[in-house]
Amino acid sequence: MKKTDLIEVEVQNEAFYTLKVLSKNTDELFDEIADLSTSNKGKFQHAPVILEIENKHFQANELAVLIEILTQNNMVVIGIRSQVQELIDFARFSGLAVFDKSISALKNPETTKPSKKKDPTPEREYRLPKIVVGEVASAQQVFAKDSDLVLLGVVKVDGEVIAHGSVSSYREMQGKVFAGIDGDEKATIFVHSFDAQLVSIAGIYKRFDVVPAKLQLHSVMIDLKEGKLRFQIIK
Repeated sequence: MKKTDLIEVEVQNEAFYTLKVLSKNTDELFDEIADLSTSNKGKFQHAPVILEIENKHFQANELAVLIEILTQNNMVVIGIRSQVQELIDFARFSGLAVFDKSISALKNPETTKPSKKKDPTPEREYRLPKIVVGEVASAQQVFAKDSDLVLLGVVKVDGEVIAHGSVSSYREMQGKVFAGIDGDEKATIFVHSFDAQLVSIAGIYKRFDVVPAKLQLHSVMIDLKEGKLRFQIIK
């Protein structure tokens, strides 16, 4: 145990599980996960889970659905292990850890090499992302309180999507998107098909009467750099 005047750090031997995902069929996954949860007499209830995904064709929207399935079965996804960049990006946007290929138990934690120093800026902690599967209609508002927001359907014109954390949209974004609404300047917005009316991060916004051709219907990543919105096209 390492102790300072303000905190104590203890090495814990908590059990966590690696779930190797061998199928993309969400119906089959739902049934298998439900069986796993009920047949093990609560063993996996609220258990921390790492998802290991090797299938190169597994997509971010499928990962979002899988996380929702696990959440419904009272399992807690803490991170992923994958070589698929789209899944890694999604995990990072969603506040999940990204693990190396293998993790071994630490037999003598006191002798392990210290990790590299991290940015001293404290990280905000959010709950698992709120996932919206269907379309967000015109004049409809979707709000993710104290969490990131994942959108798997189209957001129509005048629809509003709002999150304390980051927002990831995997279909066309035609409406208004607000991220980091409580001032989180590290929040990001990802839009698979950009045609938004307005984007905002931490109160800094840009309205589009006409979306520039270089952005329209492209995959776009938006963040803040030096207090200004930065739009990056993802090819």
